[in-house]
Amino acid sequence: MRTLGVWATFGWTVLAFALAQAIGTAVVFIGFPDHLPSTTESLRYGGTLVALVTLATNPVLVALLAGIARWRTGTSAAAYLGITRFTLREFLIGFLAIAVFAAAADLFNSLVGIDIVPPFQTEVFTTVDTKGWLVALALAIVVVGPVGEEVMFRGFLFRGWVGPGVRGAVAVAVISLLWSLLHVQYAAVQIVQIFLIGIILGWVRWRSGSTSLTMVLHILVNLESTIETFVKLGWLFG
Repeated sequence: MRTLGVWATFGWTVLAFALAQAIGTAVVFIGFPDHLPSTTESLRYGGTLVALVTLATNPVLVALLAGIARWRTGTSAAAYLGITRFTLREFLIGFLAIAVFAAAADLFNSLVGIDIVPPFQTEVFTTVDTKGWLVALALAIVVVGPVGEEVMFRGFLFRGWVGPGVRGAVAVAVISLLWSLLHVQYAAVQIVQIFLIGIILGWVRWRSGSTSLTMVLHILVNLESTIETFVKLGWLFG
Protein backbone atom coordinates (compact mmCIF):
# COMPACT_ATOMS: atom_id res chain seq x y z
CA MET A 1 0.00 0.00 0.00
CA ARG A 2 1.31 3.44 -0.92
CA THR A 3 1.62 5.71 2.10
CA LEU A 4 2.34 9.38 2.62
CA GLY A 5 5.72 10.34 4.03
CA VAL A 6 6.30 11.34 7.63
CA TRP A 7 6.19 15.09 7.07
CA ALA A 8 3.40 14.94 4.50
CA THR A 9 1.34 12.91 6.95
CA PHE A 10 1.98 15.45 9.69
CA GLY A 11 1.19 18.41 7.44
CA TRP A 12 -2.05 16.97 6.13
CA THR A 13 -3.11 16.01 9.65
CA VAL A 14 -2.56 19.52 10.97
CA LEU A 15 -4.40 21.01 7.99
CA ALA A 16 -7.36 18.64 8.32
CA PHE A 17 -7.57 19.21 12.08
CA ALA A 18 -7.46 23.00 11.69
CA LEU A 19 -10.08 23.00 8.93
CA ALA A 20 -12.36 20.69 10.90
CA GLN A 21 -12.11 22.92 13.97
CA ALA A 22 -12.79 26.04 11.91
CA ILE A 23 -15.74 24.55 10.03
CA GLY A 24 -17.23 22.90 13.10
CA THR A 25 -16.85 26.01 15.23
CA ALA A 26 -18.44 28.15 12.51
CA VAL A 27 -21.37 25.75 12.29
CA VAL A 28 -21.86 25.91 16.05
CA PHE A 29 -21.63 29.69 16.37
CA ILE A 30 -23.77 30.40 13.29
CA GLY A 31 -26.30 27.60 13.63
CA PHE A 32 -26.69 27.34 17.41
CA PRO A 33 -26.06 30.78 18.92
CA ASP A 34 -28.81 30.29 21.51
CA HIS A 35 -27.07 27.22 22.93
CA LEU A 36 -23.68 28.84 23.57
CA PRO A 37 -22.56 29.51 27.16
CA SER A 38 -23.48 32.89 28.61
CA THR A 39 -20.82 35.32 29.75
CA THR A 40 -21.11 33.95 33.28
CA GLU A 41 -20.72 30.31 32.25
CA SER A 42 -17.34 28.68 31.79
CA LEU A 43 -16.53 27.98 28.16
CA ARG A 44 -14.18 25.24 29.25
CA TYR A 45 -16.80 23.28 31.18
CA GLY A 46 -19.86 24.21 29.13
CA GLY A 47 -21.37 20.82 28.35
CA THR A 48 -23.60 22.10 25.56
CA LEU A 49 -20.64 23.70 23.81
CA VAL A 50 -18.53 20.55 24.24
CA ALA A 51 -21.34 18.46 22.72
CA LEU A 52 -21.92 20.82 19.80
CA VAL A 53 -18.26 21.27 18.90
CA THR A 54 -17.51 17.54 19.19
CA LEU A 55 -20.53 16.54 17.11
CA ALA A 56 -19.77 19.16 14.46
CA THR A 57 -16.00 18.87 14.09
CA ASN A 58 -15.34 15.14 14.20
CA PRO A 59 -17.44 14.09 11.17
CA VAL A 60 -15.71 16.85 9.18
CA LEU A 61 -12.30 15.64 10.38
CA VAL A 62 -13.03 12.04 9.40
CA ALA A 63 -14.31 13.09 5.98
CA LEU A 64 -11.26 15.29 5.32
CA LEU A 65 -8.74 12.61 6.33
CA ALA A 66 -10.57 9.97 4.29
CA GLY A 67 -10.62 12.29 1.27
CA ILE A 68 -6.93 13.15 1.63
CA ALA A 69 -5.98 9.48 1.94
CA ARG A 70 -7.92 8.60 -1.20
CA TRP A 71 -6.75 11.63 -3.18
CA ARG A 72 -3.05 11.49 -2.30
CA THR A 73 -2.50 7.72 -2.39
CA GLY A 74 -5.19 6.33 -4.70
CA THR A 75 -5.95 3.77 -2.01
CA SER A 76 -9.29 2.93 -0.47
CA ALA A 77 -9.80 5.36 2.40
CA ALA A 78 -11.11 2.59 4.66
CA ALA A 79 -8.07 0.41 3.99
CA TYR A 80 -5.63 3.31 4.41
CA LEU A 81 -7.16 4.34 7.72
CA GLY A 82 -7.33 0.77 9.01
CA ILE A 83 -11.13 0.58 9.05
CA THR A 84 -11.06 -3.19 8.76
CA ARG A 85 -12.49 -6.23 10.48
CA PHE A 86 -10.87 -7.68 13.57
CA THR A 87 -11.08 -11.08 15.20
CA LEU A 88 -12.71 -11.95 18.50
CA ARG A 89 -9.31 -13.01 19.79
CA GLU A 90 -7.79 -9.60 19.02
CA PHE A 91 -10.73 -7.89 20.70
CA LEU A 92 -10.38 -9.99 23.85
CA ILE A 93 -6.63 -9.32 24.04
CA GLY A 94 -7.16 -5.58 23.65
CA PHE A 95 -10.10 -5.51 26.05
CA LEU A 96 -8.15 -7.39 28.72
CA ALA A 97 -5.16 -5.05 28.38
CA ILE A 98 -7.35 -1.94 28.65
CA ALA A 99 -9.42 -3.35 31.52
CA VAL A 100 -6.36 -4.29 33.58
CA PHE A 101 -4.82 -0.87 33.05
CA ALA A 102 -8.07 0.97 33.87
CA ALA A 103 -8.43 -0.99 37.12
CA ALA A 104 -4.79 -0.33 38.03
CA ALA A 105 -5.16 3.40 37.26
CA ASP A 106 -8.30 3.70 39.40
CA LEU A 107 -6.56 1.88 42.26
CA PHE A 108 -3.50 4.12 41.97
CA ASN A 109 -5.62 7.27 41.95
CA SER A 110 -7.52 6.11 45.02
CA LEU A 111 -4.34 5.28 46.93
CA VAL A 112 -2.69 8.65 46.25
CA GLY A 113 -5.84 10.64 46.90
CA ILE A 114 -6.72 11.59 43.32
CA ASP A 115 -10.40 11.64 42.44
CA ILE A 116 -11.19 8.78 40.06
CA VAL A 117 -13.66 11.06 38.28
CA PRO A 118 -11.89 14.28 37.19
CA PRO A 119 -13.63 17.62 37.88
CA PHE A 120 -13.99 18.24 34.15
CA GLN A 121 -16.25 15.21 33.75
CA THR A 122 -18.61 16.08 36.59
CA GLU A 123 -18.82 19.75 35.66
CA VAL A 124 -19.32 19.19 31.95
CA PHE A 125 -22.23 16.83 32.59
CA THR A 126 -23.90 18.88 35.33
CA THR A 127 -24.02 21.92 33.01
CA VAL A 128 -26.32 20.04 30.63
CA ASP A 129 -28.38 18.10 33.16
CA THR A 130 -31.32 20.50 32.96
CA LYS A 131 -30.94 21.65 29.36
CA GLY A 132 -31.94 18.58 27.38
CA TRP A 133 -28.44 18.04 25.98
CA LEU A 134 -27.40 15.12 28.17
CA VAL A 135 -27.88 12.47 25.49
CA ALA A 136 -26.07 14.57 22.89
CA LEU A 137 -23.13 15.13 25.24
CA ALA A 138 -22.93 11.44 26.14
CA LEU A 139 -23.01 10.52 22.45
CA ALA A 140 -20.28 13.06 21.70
CA ILE A 141 -17.99 11.87 24.49
CA VAL A 142 -18.60 8.14 24.26
CA VAL A 143 -18.86 7.61 20.48
CA VAL A 144 -18.21 10.58 18.19
CA GLY A 145 -15.08 11.88 19.89
CA PRO A 146 -13.35 8.47 20.05
CA VAL A 147 -14.14 7.74 16.39
CA GLY A 148 -12.65 11.06 15.25
CA GLU A 149 -9.58 10.71 17.44
CA GLU A 150 -8.89 7.14 16.37
CA VAL A 151 -9.19 7.99 12.68
CA MET A 152 -6.69 10.81 13.12
CA PHE A 153 -4.20 9.20 15.50
CA ARG A 154 -4.35 5.42 15.08
CA GLY A 155 -5.59 5.73 11.49
CA PHE A 156 -4.02 8.52 9.44
CA LEU A 157 -0.94 9.30 11.55
CA PHE A 158 -0.31 5.64 12.28
CA ARG A 159 -0.35 4.71 8.59
CA GLY A 160 2.14 7.41 7.67
CA TRP A 161 4.46 7.11 10.65
CA VAL A 162 4.55 3.58 12.02
CA GLY A 163 6.93 1.13 10.40
CA PRO A 164 8.57 -2.09 11.57
CA GLY A 165 10.99 -2.38 14.45
CA VAL A 166 12.25 0.44 16.64
CA ARG A 167 10.90 3.12 14.32
CA GLY A 168 7.41 1.76 14.79
CA ALA A 169 7.70 1.69 18.57
CA VAL A 170 8.96 5.28 18.66
CA ALA A 171 6.17 6.39 16.33
CA VAL A 172 3.52 4.72 18.49
CA ALA A 173 4.92 6.57 21.51
CA VAL A 174 4.96 9.92 19.68
CA ILE A 175 1.39 9.43 18.46
CA SER A 176 0.31 8.55 22.00
CA LEU A 177 2.04 11.66 23.34
CA LEU A 178 0.31 13.91 20.82
CA TRP A 179 -3.02 12.28 21.62
CA SER A 180 -2.55 12.73 25.36
CA LEU A 181 -1.64 16.40 24.94
CA LEU A 182 -4.99 16.93 23.24
CA HIS A 183 -6.62 16.28 26.63
CA VAL A 184 -5.46 19.44 28.38
CA GLN A 185 -8.67 19.61 30.41
CA TYR A 186 -7.29 16.95 32.76
CA ALA A 187 -4.64 17.07 35.49
CA ALA A 188 -1.05 16.07 34.69
CA VAL A 189 -1.28 12.60 36.26
CA GLN A 190 -4.40 11.84 34.23
CA ILE A 191 -2.72 13.04 31.03
CA VAL A 192 0.09 10.56 31.78
CA GLN A 193 -2.52 7.82 32.18
CA ILE A 194 -4.12 8.82 28.88
CA PHE A 195 -0.67 8.57 27.27
CA LEU A 196 -0.32 5.01 28.59
CA ILE A 197 -3.77 4.11 27.27
CA GLY A 198 -2.56 5.48 23.92
CA ILE A 199 0.43 3.12 24.09
CA ILE A 200 -1.94 0.20 24.62
CA LEU A 201 -4.20 1.31 21.76
CA GLY A 202 -1.16 1.76 19.51
CA TRP A 203 0.04 -1.73 20.38
CA VAL A 204 -3.40 -3.15 19.65
CA ARG A 205 -3.47 -1.29 16.32
CA TRP A 206 -0.01 -2.59 15.46
CA ARG A 207 -0.72 -6.24 16.14
CA SER A 208 -4.29 -6.33 14.77
CA GLY A 209 -3.95 -3.91 11.85
CA SER A 210 -7.40 -2.57 12.70
CA THR A 211 -8.32 0.98 13.69
CA SER A 212 -11.89 -0.30 13.98
CA LEU A 213 -10.75 -2.30 16.99
CA THR A 214 -9.09 0.69 18.68
CA MET A 215 -12.30 2.66 18.07
CA VAL A 216 -14.31 0.02 19.92
CA LEU A 217 -11.82 -0.08 22.80
CA HIS A 218 -11.67 3.72 22.99
CA ILE A 219 -15.47 3.85 23.09
CA LEU A 220 -15.49 1.33 25.94
CA VAL A 221 -12.91 3.38 27.88
CA ASN A 222 -15.04 6.52 27.55
CA LEU A 223 -18.20 4.60 28.36
CA GLU A 224 -16.63 3.32 31.57
CA SER A 225 -15.52 6.81 32.61
CA THR A 226 -18.97 8.20 31.79
CA ILE A 227 -20.66 5.54 33.91
CA GLU A 228 -18.28 6.38 36.77
CA THR A 229 -19.25 10.03 36.38
CA PHE A 230 -22.97 9.23 36.48
CA VAL A 231 -22.46 7.10 39.59
CA LYS A 232 -20.60 9.93 41.33
CA LEU A 233 -23.33 12.40 40.42
CA GLY A 234 -25.94 10.02 41.82
CA TRP A 235 -27.61 9.50 38.46
CA LEU A 236 -27.03 5.75 38.64
CA PHE A 237 -27.59 3.67 41.79
CA GLY A 238 -28.11 6.94 43.66
